[in-house]
Amino acid sequence: MALMQWIDEKYSTKVDVCDTQHKELFNRVNALNDAVSTGARQDIGTTLDNLIDYVVVHFETEERLMEERGYKGLDAHKEEHKQLVQTCADLQKKFHAGETEIEDGTMVFIKNWLDHHIPVIDRSYSAALSN
Repeated sequence: MALMQWIDEKYSTKVDVCDTQHKELFNRVNALNDAVSTGARQDIGTTLDNLIDYVVVHFETEERLMEERGYKGLDAHKEEHKQLVQTCADLQKKFHAGETEIEDGTMVFIKNWLDHHIPVIDRSYSAALSN
């Protein structure tokens, strides 16, 4: 069962490239959730790495668009991104070192972060970046 489901009314930023990438993030979060539910550590690691790699690509895309369009909230937005990337990098390092596991609590954290970030933080750039 999917942990996250895309709902335009809730998540759409009206910026096509960002919404397309957000949908891919949801797919990768759901894949990680599926891997966690099966418990296969190698699958969890691969899926975690794929998700984190894509998060970085997505953040770079958003930040580039904000910079190109002169978005005034760029610095604050970049700081939000930086904090999550650091959290992800720490988690990834600890997981691969065998110091922690990816469990339901991790998935709840990811879901809650996206449930806040996209509708609240990302939607704030909608008017400045919309197609």
